[in-house]
Amino acid sequence: MDTIVQAKRVLEIFKEMSQIPRGSGNEKGISDYIVNFAHNLGLEATQDSEFNVVIKKPATPGYENRPTVILQGHIDMVCVKGHDSNHDFEKDPIANIIEGEWMHADDTTLGADNGMGGAMILAVLEDKNQQHGPLQVLFTTNEETGMDGAAAIQEGQVTGDYLINLDTEVEHEFCVSCAGGCHVHVSIPLLRENNLPGYDAGLSITVQGLKGGHSGIEIIEQRANANQVLARVLYDLQKQYSINIASFAGGVKHNAIPSKAVVTLSARSEDVEAIKTLLKYYEKQYQHEFGVKDPGLTLVVEDIATPEVVYADDTSEALISYLYIAEDGVHSMSQTIENLVETSNNLAIVAETNHTIDILVSVRSSNENSLEYLTKKLLLLADTLGVSAVRTGGYPAWGYDKGSKLEEQAISLYNSMSATPAKVCAVHAGLECGLLKKVLPNTEMISFGPTIVSPHTNMERVHLPSVERVYVYFKALLEKLQ
Repeated sequence: MDTIVQAKRVLEIFKEMSQIPRGSGNEKGISDYIVNFAHNLGLEATQDSEFNVVIKKPATPGYENRPTVILQGHIDMVCVKGHDSNHDFEKDPIANIIEGEWMHADDTTLGADNGMGGAMILAVLEDKNQQHGPLQVLFTTNEETGMDGAAAIQEGQVTGDYLINLDTEVEHEFCVSCAGGCHVHVSIPLLRENNLPGYDAGLSITVQGLKGGHSGIEIIEQRANANQVLARVLYDLQKQYSINIASFAGGVKHNAIPSKAVVTLSARSEDVEAIKTLLKYYEKQYQHEFGVKDPGLTLVVEDIATPEVVYADDTSEALISYLYIAEDGVHSMSQTIENLVETSNNLAIVAETNHTIDILVSVRSSNENSLEYLTKKLLLLADTLGVSAVRTGGYPAWGYDKGSKLEEQAISLYNSMSATPAKVCAVHAGLECGLLKKVLPNTEMISFGPTIVSPHTNMERVHLPSVERVYVYFKALLEKLQ
């Protein structure tokens, strides 16, 4: 785009990053790239056992007495593709397709979350004309799967007066607080038995066409959860027809609202046509329920080979009951910040292992007491149904430090540069600032970034004029911070 002038190098670096597979847990390649990038600039760079990278750059002449600023972002990305995509996230580069003012990938996540923020940081480090105080850069890993990289940062590994996180996804919004959260792992014993005589037909039912999306950012949309929709369908279906479940799977990421779930089952051949008719009726009912938020919802029914082995009744009952009864979506709204989800959960993944069916539930809240309440409800439901559940992966909320010097300067500068006023906000998603506050308790923090739409889905795209504006502002802020 002709309008991308100052951020041209940002897009070039992002394209280089897009050539390197960097799904969560597979960050060594991108971590090595960043270390080499820094070394080529003559900068000190260290890499820890989690492949986090710390880079230090001295102040430009005349700026030695300015506050030390930590620039921070994560280098992993969510790997989600369309149902018909053959993309291999372990080896294939991510396409950078520009259409008008937007960049997107080829039916996969783009990785602008948080690659575009990382590219901005690297471009600033490379810019010989950029004026700034002492800089420390922290690139973290495994943010999308539990913020493991940030959790591994030790006291003294980075130090600074201010921290700028570049992982917010709406231009003009400045995040100063985020939710904490945890996971609930439900484990249902997987008992199997031979398919019974008379159940001589096989069917698969797929809930698909849902938007999905980030389970923190877009949970407020109240979109359909494919796992729960399918459980509701099965609960009603088995009240009218004899069926036996053979498999159930749905969801791919703990922080993505499931957009697809599929079950296979056995049924009596004389019931198949009636079952298909009933499922068409259910489809219309769910399309009516979710028609505004998920207009593409469909139930796809296909004939398959008759399963030889199916779930035992106890397994099926526990699975359907948990998914049917468990809360999903918004649990409560903030009483202090308008239009902010306070507490929510996401029935994220249902998957079989050799001996269990596991349900992963992601729980978020900016209120510790509310987080405890919802988490305990989910654990209690499992206990009531006679299956096991454990709580794991807790991460803290990032509390609001109202009136900080960093916030004051960042907002004032932004409002002087932009026709659209800055909006100070909290976010329901987890940000690494909450974890980093544990080792940087006296560091003032703020988060901002360019506009990214539909992160964590194959429809992810980034607004390029926003990248240009945010980068220009980012550079000005580094020069002006006192």
